[in-house]
Amino acid sequence: MKRKPWPLVLLALLHVLAPFGNIVFNSLRSQRDPLQTWNFWYYALPKPLFLTYVLLPPLAGIFIYACKRWSYWCYVVCLSFIFFSNIYGFWTQISLVNFVFVTGVMLVDALAVAYFVAPSVRRVYFDPRMRWWERAPRYYFEVPARAVGGQECQIKNIARGGALIEASVLWQENDEFVLEWENEGRSFKLPGKVVYRKPQGKDRSAYGFRFNNSPEARKTMAPLIRKLQHQGRRILEREQGPEDSFWAWVKRLFKERKGIFPSISK
Repeated sequence: MKRKPWPLVLLALLHVLAPFGNIVFNSLRSQRDPLQTWNFWYYALPKPLFLTYVLLPPLAGIFIYACKRWSYWCYVVCLSFIFFSNIYGFWTQISLVNFVFVTGVMLVDALAVAYFVAPSVRRVYFDPRMRWWERAPRYYFEVPARAVGGQECQIKNIARGGALIEASVLWQENDEFVLEWENEGRSFKLPGKVVYRKPQGKDRSAYGFRFNNSPEARKTMAPLIRKLQHQGRRILEREQGPEDSFWAWVKRLFKERKGIFPSISK
């Protein structure tokens, strides 16, 4: 994916705006103005319940937007607190209206849980390879290389933090070695590790190789990246385009019934 999935952006925004929506809804239901509803929440509700209604939904929205493994579990915790707070609020003021309201909220919570346990959604949070929008620009750069130890390979493209290499050697994820190559009379030796493997044929594979994030590695790569950028070798196919815009997503959603769940293709 070239950008953060629009469904996650919208869900994050809805969570951030949820307290305002709750105030408006409760104002209409109780025939108060929004300020009166706010004052009632602040002075009448138990402070833990007030903080749950006001702070947890926006915090959950931030966790959704972060798209990290840790933020996924933080969102689940927030959703659990919100769920049990709504149940508590119902038991303290049992009425038919509150029952209907809580039932609706529980249904929304159930749909949120179902959405976030979907494999394609979970993968956005748990697999960094899905989050292309976080990656540094990548450049065409085809040169022969070798792993220190003698294994020959070929660099296909490169970025500030890593390279795509092809080899007939069978490496596994998390295998560590030093990648060595030469360019215009300069020798490069950068330690790192394999972060993924993708078979390219019967006896050849492509590997994502991530450089160690050290000051020495960044200093070594900076001149090369500047040169490739100056030469116009940036891989534009990996950049966002019109097909990644919000309105393109809306059109695809209604015309093709696609876009509710993130694409998991690499």
